Amino acid sequence: MISELYKAIAEGLKEVKNCRVYREDVPQNFKVPSFMVTIYDQEPSRGINGRLKNTVSLDVLYFPENGGRAELQEECWSVGQELTRKFMAPGFKIKNRNLKIEDNVLHFQFDVDYREFREDSTPQMQSMIQNADVKEE
Repeated sequence: MISELYKAIAEGLKEVKNCRVYREDVPQNFKVPSFMVTIYDQEPSRGINGRLKNTVSLDVLYFPENGGRAELQEECWSVGQELTRKFMAPGFKIKNRNLKIEDNVLHFQFDVDYREFREDSTPQMQSMIQNADVKEE
């Protein structure tokens, strides 16, 4: 399910700004502008009948093109505004959007809720009827 989440997020990011999207790690000599998607928290909980509810917290970093400090800040804010207005991950619910800029890198943080159903292989309780012939005297 996590790989499907990454794929949906990458699709949504490319709809906002068409550039490279890296997953969890930026390679040496990476190209800018680019996004990097990282998961920093996950809260799984069990539901009924094998359903699992997950809340995943993500941090999407945006690395702007090279330039002066003012241009980098402006590009980060511009991309951040577009992300808050337009970003969607198809098939997933996005909530708690937050933006901040640190060291000329935009951090777009949000939570994703999703549910999944897992087949439960434990045997179900069965009812048993027993007929006992008891003689009464």
